Formats: sequence, structure tokens, C-alpha cells
Amino acid sequence: MRSRSRFLLLVAIGLTLLPAGCGPRGVGVTCTGAVKIDGAAAPAGIRVDFQPQGLKGSPSMGITDDKGKYELFFTAARKGVMPDECLVRVTVMPQMVEGIPKVPDALKDVRIPEHYGRQSKFTRTVKPGHNQIDIEIDTTSAPAKTK
Repeated sequence: MRSRSRFLLLVAIGLTLLPAGCGPRGVGVTCTGAVKIDGAAAPAGIRVDFQPQGLKGSPSMGITDDKGKYELFFTAARKGVMPDECLVRVTVMPQMVEGIPKVPDALKDVRIPEHYGRQSKFTRTVKPGHNQIDIEIDTTSAPAKTK
């Protein structure tokens, strides 16, 4: 009976500690914002990526709606972002049409400079809790590194 009590105690302790040790550090950390391009709300379908710069960090991604607003997700079903200094990329998101990536007609005229895309050095700091991070893209100049 004594070993059974000890076993149950260990199971209870393990179950208590399990949530603290599992999953990414970003659980409970959220981020929303709005993207503006040259002062106007970005159209729906613009992709926003946050890549934590720490050694252990899962990227998060969001897509703008028709008002330029986005929310970051780890996966399609799991909201969140890692708290860290994050490299931010903003790109036009192609859609798959018959297995071929194509830019939707509504986004064909949208031009986002490469220094916000693949060559981005644009960063923002994500803190624990909820973050509101608006992104203003000026297509005529390079972004400020941090804000």
C-alpha cells in the first residue's frame, strides 16, 4: 500500500509539472496588428511572418484581412508567437492554383520592397502577454531596424 501511495504522489506531481514543461514558450503570448502600405490598409492576403531570433523559437504567421489586420498563429489551429526579438517579413502570399503558386489578381499590383521580404532585417520585440504590433511599409525607403 505504501508503494502505491508513493506512485500516486509521483503521478500527481508529474501531472502538475507537465503543463509548465511542454510546448513552446509562446503559449499565452499573442500578437495582432495592422499592416499599412504607404499609409493605406494592406489588402487581404498579405503574409506577415515573425521569426524569433533566439536559439529555440517557433515561427508564427498571419494573413491580413480586407482591413489590413492580422493575428499571429503557430499553426492553422494554434494562436501565438514566441516572446523574443523577432525578424519580421511581409510578403504577398501566392495561392495554389492547379498545383502552381499564383498571385491572386487582387494582389498583383501590390509591391512590397524586398527589405521587408526575403532580405528583411526589420525586427520587432514581442513581450509576454498580448502584443499590438502595427507595421507601416513605406515603399520608398528602408525600414527602421527596431522600434
